[in-house]
Amino acid sequence: MSKNSKEIGRILKLQRQIHQLSAWMLVNLDRQDEQLAEKQDRVLRALSEGDLAMHDRFIRNASQRLKTIAEEQAQLSAAREKVETEMVRQGRMLKVTERRLETVAKLERQADEHLSLAEILERHVGGATQASHKLDDLVSKAMKA
Repeated sequence: MSKNSKEIGRILKLQRQIHQLSAWMLVNLDRQDEQLAEKQDRVLRALSEGDLAMHDRFIRNASQRLKTIAEEQAQLSAAREKVETEMVRQGRMLKVTERRLETVAKLERQADEHLSLAEILERHVGGATQASHKLDDLVSKAMKA
């Protein structure tokens, strides 16, 4: 593997890790959103079922809590959108880097094949040249004799 291939391989490995990290972040954001939805459901159930629902102070606290939950959900939604956009971008970069590594590897294989072919030809042509010189020597010796 050439230096160029190794560098591209390292970049590819890092891009895969970044892409995986983005996927984990999305899962974490989804989990947080689910937790907020559960909290919201508990508050709403408490408002609709409990005896405390009749007290103004409880209603004020519950409405404040619902407002806070809604704000947190909006922040999570925005964060999820950013992470998702970045994950798509990283995925595209990952594909480009994979194609680049494939191209470099193909070029290296072709260069190795050309080198091997050149060595085979050199041995064959070099051997044929030596044999032809030997044959010429034999012919010239035979002519002299």
